[in-house]
Amino acid sequence: MSGQELVTLNVGGKVFTTRSCTLKQFPGSRLTRILDGRDQEFKMVGGQIFVDRDGVLFSFILDFLRTHQLLLPTDFSDHLRLQREALFYELSPLVDLLNQEHMLQPRPALVEVHFLSRNTQAFFRVFGSCSKTIEMLTGRIAVFIEQPSAPASSSNSFPPQMTLLPLPPQRPSYHDLVFQCGSDSTTDNQTGIRSVKCQTSRWTTAVSLDTASSSPVINLYNIH
Repeated sequence: MSGQELVTLNVGGKVFTTRSCTLKQFPGSRLTRILDGRDQEFKMVGGQIFVDRDGVLFSFILDFLRTHQLLLPTDFSDHLRLQREALFYELSPLVDLLNQEHMLQPRPALVEVHFLSRNTQAFFRVFGSCSKTIEMLTGRIAVFIEQPSAPASSSNSFPPQMTLLPLPPQRPSYHDLVFQCGSDSTTDNQTGIRSVKCQTSRWTTAVSLDTASSSPVINLYNIH
């Protein structure tokens, strides 16, 4: 196979076409063995070499092979997974680059909170640049809903006791979560989500909605 010959790779369903010399820059790499036919795990099928790996991360690897530079988005957070892919393809220069301490340091995740107050309800939507941050927040946010613990007796003038039941936040996508606080004033049933707690390593932040007044009031407080 000549160095100028075009090669098509199908990596995890994403198709890449480049020159063979681009992929064979490092003689000891697995990519070189694949193109030379010395790796029996990968074969040409329909004019494409199928590689059952992450196609999104391979785009960064191919860019590195083309430019000899590793240029990643500012919000990129999958350094360890990219390093794992570089190890799979046995690209030592890229592995060494990812091993550098500054490349593996965690980057700040951008988090945006949208808040909407409507009648006796408050709605929260949290967007995050890193899906792992949203996953962590989902595990730390506890939403509690009030429900009667037992039906009220007709002969009993006392209101029924209310029980707080945990309710997990909703995850519309990998990068956001939503939850609400308050009661549904559109129905006679006053059962509703009364409080939200977010547990961190040092304190618990709680959010409650005061629906006693005509204008709902959001209360934020820390429980150390």
